[in-house]
Amino acid sequence: MDIKLNELEGSKKQLEASMSYEELKPHFEKAILAYRNKTTLPGFRKGKAPLDVIRKRFGDSIEYTSLEEIANEAFWDYMSKEKIDMIGRPSLTDIDYKPKEALNFKIEFEVMPEIKDIKYKGLELEKIVYDIDDSMVDDEIRYHRFRSAQHELDGQALDDEYVVTVDIQNLDDEGNVIIGESQNGVSVYLGNKQIYPEFKEAFKGIREGETKVIDSTNAEGNPKKVKVTCTKVEKLVYPEMNQEFFKTITRKEGINTEDEFRAEIKSALQKIYDDIGKRKLSNDIMSEILKQNDVVAPDVFVESTLQTIVNDHTSQMPGQKLPPDFDLESFKKERRPDAIRAARWFMIREKIAEIENISPEDSDYDKIATTEAERYGIPAEKLIQAFRNDENIKYRIIADKVIDFVEANAEIKEKTEKISAEPESEGAEKKIIT
Repeated sequence: MDIKLNELEGSKKQLEASMSYEELKPHFEKAILAYRNKTTLPGFRKGKAPLDVIRKRFGDSIEYTSLEEIANEAFWDYMSKEKIDMIGRPSLTDIDYKPKEALNFKIEFEVMPEIKDIKYKGLELEKIVYDIDDSMVDDEIRYHRFRSAQHELDGQALDDEYVVTVDIQNLDDEGNVIIGESQNGVSVYLGNKQIYPEFKEAFKGIREGETKVIDSTNAEGNPKKVKVTCTKVEKLVYPEMNQEFFKTITRKEGINTEDEFRAEIKSALQKIYDDIGKRKLSNDIMSEILKQNDVVAPDVFVESTLQTIVNDHTSQMPGQKLPPDFDLESFKKERRPDAIRAARWFMIREKIAEIENISPEDSDYDKIATTEAERYGIPAEKLIQAFRNDENIKYRIIADKVIDFVEANAEIKEKTEKISAEPESEGAEKKIIT
């Protein structure tokens, strides 16, 4: 068999082959035998007709119908012998058979392009180090106390630490209720700084059963009147800052004082922002490496990555199905740049892992299993073996270790950013509900 490997655009290749009739004969005989074994002819039991009869009556058609299979078999034999790693599926683009003479065919396929001279060491990067201000701790504690507060029925809202439930009705210029513009059972925390000021003023001292008409404005800034009827008044009774409360919030024993509780809250907030900083640095590393290395991802690899994005999006839909009116082509067009970026990063990341001999170790699987076990409350031992057989976990470990390696070999300038509770801004969106 004569074979020529042609280089096409990018990472595409074309196998061009020619097989003589003598080379084809064994394949044809095999096809004729297979046809005989499944065929019943008059006067013969199934699979027992003489080969000469089969060859004479069906030989030509058997030869033609077996050509693609012969071409594919020859293709895979060549790929295996030459140890060529293909991505995606091969495509038979041309086949020409001259009976009793030769078979000529062409098959196109793609390979992962060879990546050389990757730049990934000595990157100049900035790392944000977040400093948690005490105001953030105060805000977080207030939030937990608010969420844990008891609601006691009361007759009148005497201060901001009340929740009132109201029915709201929009009125026309004559003071009549506008049909279809009512809300019932709206809960309002009076300490919420984003309540419209006119509503806040009206709710001061409001009693259960009391009705008030409030002068307000609509979305366009035009005046409107709103009638509110208070149906329930509840006083918030906050939990004491004691060991029981500390344990409920932190799920930890041994936190006895308010200072220890504040330290635990600050530590939890710090971890959240440390993770944010780490993710930002990881994204910056990825972006910088992609910028410095002009690696082109094969089309078939991009399409595969794009399909993964579609599948992930589909899995988040109700019933894990896309809505009937979902514009899949527009979605693919919108997310294609993400697929190209992800495909390029995967190729570069795997090459870095190969160069630096980065691979998962037992301790890596143990660490992930321990983290997930704590998260779901199950023994880590039950997860470790499953994780070791999971390709997604393997790639996740490699990805993390590549990022860690690049970070360790980069020139990183740290920048401290103070994180404080955000004061209410003058242009903050106002609302009625809690």
